[in-house]
Amino acid sequence: MIIVRILGGLGNQMFQYAYAKSLEMKGYKVQLDLSKIKKYKLHGGYQLDKYKIDLKTASALDVILSKINPFKNLKEKNLLFDKNLTNLKGNEYLKGYFQTEKYFSDIRSELVHQFVLKEELSDSTKLYKTEILKSEISCSLHIRRGDYVTNLKSNTIHGTCSLSYYNEAIKIINKKYSKVSFFVFSDDINWTKENLVIQNVVYINHKCLPHEDIYLMSLCSHNITANSSFSWWAAWLNNNKGKTVIAPEKWFVNKVNEIACQNWIKI
Repeated sequence: MIIVRILGGLGNQMFQYAYAKSLEMKGYKVQLDLSKIKKYKLHGGYQLDKYKIDLKTASALDVILSKINPFKNLKEKNLLFDKNLTNLKGNEYLKGYFQTEKYFSDIRSELVHQFVLKEELSDSTKLYKTEILKSEISCSLHIRRGDYVTNLKSNTIHGTCSLSYYNEAIKIINKKYSKVSFFVFSDDINWTKENLVIQNVVYINHKCLPHEDIYLMSLCSHNITANSSFSWWAAWLNNNKGKTVIAPEKWFVNKVNEIACQNWIKI
C-alpha cells in the first residue's frame, strides 16, 4: 500500500493526485490521505471531489499504521524531479507537492479524462464559457495576489509576478496572433484593472469557484500563467495542440524548481 497525503489549495491537490495516479498506473496500490486537508481552512479546503477521480481514500487506521515505521515515511526533498519517488517498494507514506509534469506526463490522457467536472456549471461560468468559445483567438491571463501579497510567509516564498512580466507576455501573444481576446482571472480584479492596461479584455468577475475558473482558463486558445499551480493546471489541461503558454522564469523567490513545462515560453 502507498498512501499520498493531500494538502494545500486546489492546484497543489491536483499535483498530488496526479503523482498518486501515476503510481497506481505503474501497478502500485495507492490511496489518498485526506485527514489533513479536511481540517485545512485556506483556499476552500478539499476540492478534488469536484472531479471524476477514482483513487480511494485511506482509512484512519491505514494512515496510522503507515506512520508507525519511520523508514516507511518519505518526504519530498525539494521541488526537483526525484526518480526515487517513482520507484517504490510499495509500502510507503508520502508527503510532498510533486510540482513537475515529469512525474505524470506519461499519463496525460488519463488525467485529462479524470480532471473533468462532475457537476453542472454555474450560470456565470456558462456565460463566460460562451464568450471564450466565440472568440477567434482567446488568451487567459492569471494574476495571483491574495496571500502572496498579504501573508508575509507566502510573499517571502513565492513573491508576485511583476507588471513587466505581464506586459511582456501580452506583447508576445499580440505579436504571434491577431485579434486576441484576453480573459483576465484574478483574486484582485480591481487592482488588475487599475494597474494593467489591456486591449480587448474581459475580466472574469464573479464569485470565485476555483475548479470552474481552471476550466474556463483551459478553454482559452493560449495561456499566461502566474507563479501559481492554479493557472499551471489550466494551461496544462488546455487541449489546444497549437497553444502558446507563457510562464514566469522565476516561480519562487529562492527555490530551484522544474514547474514550468519545457515547451512553455518562460520570461
